[in-house]
Amino acid sequence: MLALKRTIVCTSLILSCLKGGSLAGQPAAPAPIDISESPAGPELVFDSETKQYNAAPGELVAPFVFKLKNAGTNEIVIDQVKASCGCTTASMPTIPWHVPPGGGGDVHAQINLVGKMGLIAKTLTFYTSIGMRVVNLKVNIPMAPALSGNLSAADRKAAMLKATADSRAIFQGDCAKCHVDKGQEAFGEDLYAADCGICHESPHRASVVPDLHALKQPTDLGYWKVIITLGKPHTMMPGFGAAEGGPLSIEQINSLASYLDRTISHHLSSDVAGASAAPAISNPTPQ
Repeated sequence: MLALKRTIVCTSLILSCLKGGSLAGQPAAPAPIDISESPAGPELVFDSETKQYNAAPGELVAPFVFKLKNAGTNEIVIDQVKASCGCTTASMPTIPWHVPPGGGGDVHAQINLVGKMGLIAKTLTFYTSIGMRVVNLKVNIPMAPALSGNLSAADRKAAMLKATADSRAIFQGDCAKCHVDKGQEAFGEDLYAADCGICHESPHRASVVPDLHALKQPTDLGYWKVIITLGKPHTMMPGFGAAEGGPLSIEQINSLASYLDRTISHHLSSDVAGASAAPAISNPTPQ
């Protein structure tokens, strides 16, 4: 009978250990975790979140393709994709787009390059059931053929002499085709390409025409507004404000000044690089 009781006690201890108990005061081993109860959340994966396109001279549209995939375990719904500005468009296979686990597809986008030059950047924002995602589009745009200078050396010299005698002459006659008509409905970056780039970005830029990317003084928004509106007396730089006989409205001037302030302001030439910024300029004059 005593042996039977001992057997029962030993058996009970063994069963207790198997159920998570302990022997000799040792802590019980933790119960295994059931990973099936904690699935990975859905994840939207792009082949690249930043893409750059190098446009050819005269190219009017920059195409992009973003490949995306649902790498999660649940369906992702993409309600819409929105571009950062009107010159950029994007399209999805369907709206809304239901992307199953493991599924995916292509999103096609394009940027209208008319009136643009240099390196520009845009974004696409995806509004999805798991939050917003943003991808970046960059385009390197060479100078448009129209800005390369179609005038002969003699014609260019004659035009400069005429503009020096009367800076407003560029708003009249044949000159108006380039200095007025092209920027008539433009704003911001497009307006710069149409009305400013033709002189300041030209490979035939005369030495008396300032290189706006290498000014020898700091600039700000107020500086650009004044110089665009009033011009610079006794130079080839006319006032583009309507009150000065120029073609631009206040709204156009503000948009152009804002663009220059974002992209060119404080780009000082190497001989003054590192110099402290000067206070606001009340009577700005490009050097």
